[in-house]
Amino acid sequence: MAVIFGTILVLAGFACGIYAVLQLVWANPAVPLPLFTSPPSRPRASVLLNVGAVALVIWGANLMTPDIGAWAFVLLIVAVLLPFLVIRAWHNGLVAARW
Repeated sequence: MAVIFGTILVLAGFACGIYAVLQLVWANPAVPLPLFTSPPSRPRASVLLNVGAVALVIWGANLMTPDIGAWAFVLLIVAVLLPFLVIRAWHNGLVAARW
């Protein structure tokens, strides 16, 4: 049962992470987003969704740790970083193509 609830929480966190990065992209439509520094405009909703995403993913992975073991750490990395990196790279590619 913990795996089911953990999966639901991880997926909810993954969805929050996607929406957080999309909020960031929509706030900066013509500007490439830097990877390690702050973007020119960062909406509060993006920050709150990002914090919520990390909290949900950590909570879900902690619930699943007894059943999936060390794979919970891999799940944390994938669920938190994948939307962040993929959507930013996609956005920066679109912005570069416009120039």
